[in-house]
Amino acid sequence: MQTTLRIDDQLYREAKAEAARAGVTITGFIEEALRLRLRHKAAGAWAVPVELPTVAAGKGFPFGPEDLKVLAREADREADGLKLRRPRVRRR
Repeated sequence: MQTTLRIDDQLYREAKAEAARAGVTITGFIEEALRLRLRHKAAGAWAVPVELPTVAAGKGFPFGPEDLKVLAREADREADGLKLRRPRVRRR
């Protein structure tokens, strides 16, 4: 069946480029997109609620922003110190 569609210019260019990358015609690309959309709608995939796992927070995090900065500086100094203690290997 043939039909005429009015599609946003930018959307059409993106779809045509993606079809070319996939090695299919723009017609085949649009047909596939429509099939996928209809299949998802029929399966109810667009309306499936998502449940995310949760955990108890406990006491909370004992460090504030300044404490974290101090810890980060200490970790950096320790890492730098380890680099200085390593013997250098000369490459030929």
